[in-house]
Amino acid sequence: MKNKVVALIDMGSNSIRLAIYQIDCVGHYKEIQKEKVAARLINYMENGKLSKEGIELVITTLKDFQRTMNSLEIDELIAFATAAIRQSSNQEEILTEIKKQTDISIKLLSEYQEAYYGYLGVIDSIELKDGITIDIGGGSTEITLFHKRNLVEFFSFPFGAVSLNSKFAFGEQVTTKQLGELRTFLLSQFQNLPWLANVNYPIIGIGGTARNLGRIYQKAQHTNEHSLTFDDINKILLELSSLSVEERSKIKGLSKKRKDIIIPGIITFLTLMEVVQTRHFIFSEKSIRDGILKEKLSVSGEQHNII
Repeated sequence: MKNKVVALIDMGSNSIRLAIYQIDCVGHYKEIQKEKVAARLINYMENGKLSKEGIELVITTLKDFQRTMNSLEIDELIAFATAAIRQSSNQEEILTEIKKQTDISIKLLSEYQEAYYGYLGVIDSIELKDGITIDIGGGSTEITLFHKRNLVEFFSFPFGAVSLNSKFAFGEQVTTKQLGELRTFLLSQFQNLPWLANVNYPIIGIGGTARNLGRIYQKAQHTNEHSLTFDDINKILLELSSLSVEERSKIKGLSKKRKDIIIPGIITFLTLMEVVQTRHFIFSEKSIRDGILKEKLSVSGEQHNII
């Protein structure tokens, strides 16, 4: 059996990603090419709908991805969308227009599927028996709790790093008042989930916000460590919040495309740690895309209808 090449398109609220994987005959995979566009689709929402401009941006991005895929021998394409499209009242129009103009069929993930695939993507890369995962996207935040390595709880919040940044009007410079208001809001949200309170499980951060936080820590400490304490994260928050958006560009490890939205993400991590009563945070290199690939390659077990 020859190697297979599979492309994944991940259409999120903050970014649209193309990841291309080579899969060998025993099911091992490696990423061989990737592209990302910081589309910020959530900023194209008007009265609960993705605007015409937003739809055009999606289609332009997908056509660019198609040019990349056409230069390779792609055996299969899996394309999926999350919160930005899920929260749009015109989602059918969006998916129909995408299919019409690109011939790409987009699978719209439910809140549960998005949370589940994030959990599935990281569970085999960690040795923890119990933990909580958090994936902060642009327009939603998925949290799961696993016990004895089995997923037992999940919840999807309709806010993410981009929407929180907008909701609390974080501009060029953030204020102590804004930070306090965001923390109060997040506390009220997390405290609605009794299974989070004082469980004292370590937290595993999934996705770009968590990875970017981890990169900042690694660069500052000259380490490859993936574990951070509450104090480590709070120190990074204090430094970033003292800087303007432009000044944050000088921080090693911080993506220029996230410099304006990293603070809401960090406060979300810290507030969750407060509610859970844990000092331990691990950022994962795995993602929802790994979860989808893992299920695709699984010869047995429960299927969640993405493939």
